[in-house]
Amino acid sequence: MPQRYLIIAFFAVGMRAQTQVGGCDFDAALRLHQAGDLAAAVAGYEACLVAEPGRVDARSNLGAVFVRMGRYQDAIGEYLEALKTAQQDVAPRLRFNLALAYYKSFQIPAAADELETLHSAQPADLNLALLLADCRLRMGEFRKAVDTAAPLEAAHADDLALNYVLGMALIRLGRVADGQIRVDRILRRGDSAEGHFLLGSALFGAGNYPAAVKELNQAAALNPEVPSLQSYLGQALLFTGDADSAVAAFRKELAANPNDYDANFQLASILARRGQVEESRRLLARAAQVRPGSAEARAALAEGFHFEQAGRGDVGIGDPGIPVGAVAPPVGTLSFAGLARPVVLVFGSYTCPKLRSSADDLKRIAAQYHERVDFRLVYISEAHANGGAESQWQSTINQKEGIDLPAARNMAEKQDHATLCLRKLTLPFGVVVDGMDAASERAYQAWPSRLYLVGRDGKVAFQTRLGELDFHADDLERTIREILARREADVRLR
Repeated sequence: MPQRYLIIAFFAVGMRAQTQVGGCDFDAALRLHQAGDLAAAVAGYEACLVAEPGRVDARSNLGAVFVRMGRYQDAIGEYLEALKTAQQDVAPRLRFNLALAYYKSFQIPAAADELETLHSAQPADLNLALLLADCRLRMGEFRKAVDTAAPLEAAHADDLALNYVLGMALIRLGRVADGQIRVDRILRRGDSAEGHFLLGSALFGAGNYPAAVKELNQAAALNPEVPSLQSYLGQALLFTGDADSAVAAFRKELAANPNDYDANFQLASILARRGQVEESRRLLARAAQVRPGSAEARAALAEGFHFEQAGRGDVGIGDPGIPVGAVAPPVGTLSFAGLARPVVLVFGSYTCPKLRSSADDLKRIAAQYHERVDFRLVYISEAHANGGAESQWQSTINQKEGIDLPAARNMAEKQDHATLCLRKLTLPFGVVVDGMDAASERAYQAWPSRLYLVGRDGKVAFQTRLGELDFHADDLERTIREILARREADVRLR
């Protein structure tokens, strides 16, 4: 967010006729402060507080020096102490400086509490409203952010910071069209990081992740320091299947803003999947601290990321797929009545990074169970076809890896793509090519990729999206073992 108001100004209050008392020379400390000799200014203000512990001006200015030195906790301590004895006309300025110190030290809930008090007393103050709305954004309280910023829009319709905060909050609420109005106001002012960030956020909210990546990269090229920009970029990259680039973006965000909720939570989920449990848990703890009301962060912190796993019928965002226990519809000429053995159906295409990232686990499981379980690749529409209308969905990881396939124009081309996929990924599967009408893709809600396990009874026993965060090989193996064990038990009973 444009941070024009995030400068903590020092001030002197309660000035005494006698500025030199004992070892205290307040005027000298103030001159050192103004000249930028911060260490000497600290010594001067501290000498004044030794001589007169109740001097609010010295304690407030000492807090301001600590902020300039990056010693935010020390500054917070001084401001809190000064507020104990500050006169009523001085307290709001002290409280604002305290709120800024909390904000700069990424203690966003504490900053919001202070700013809420100040905003209630001064609802027309634009700087207060913007800073409070930004805190609400960071805490995931998007409606409160809108409620804080919107009343000031009529008087400040051209304000860059107001349009940025309000546009972002509206987009996060799913009101993309309303957010776009604020995006357009910013873009009319010329090319800016904030404009591209908001446009990227709108594309992200609309589900066009590759286009969002493009806009967010443009924003980063103009100003990589925009708060939460790398966090959004990481999430967009993750949705296009580029988990490694997402990790790099999340780490950039956290280096500048260690209290970004999404960067903490999403990076924690990736690291947990990769077995880096200790760091994942630290990040989750920070995410839960930043957003105390986040049920997902609390659940993950208490129980791990099991709530994301899709094997028992809950597949997360998007289409839910065919639920566990439902009859599996035919896939082309392949039907599931009277099966001799269970079938694993892997829906996907070579241009789907999530299928490719799951391939090693799939091959390992197939090698272990191929004699008792039938594994089939069901080749569907290209996830990130190049050329034509599909080109907007080109994936960053596909570009890096040189994977460039057009959409199949006929069954012969689609069969060629399926053969290429089996060969490149060395998948030891039989293959079924979905028709050009994408009937199986739609019936199984399988685009861009999904896996189903169909039992010998012809019913879905397990299903999951593919990809690093969604596909949990242990869950699939566990369900396979359960099905095979039941089969063996039935045989023994006969």
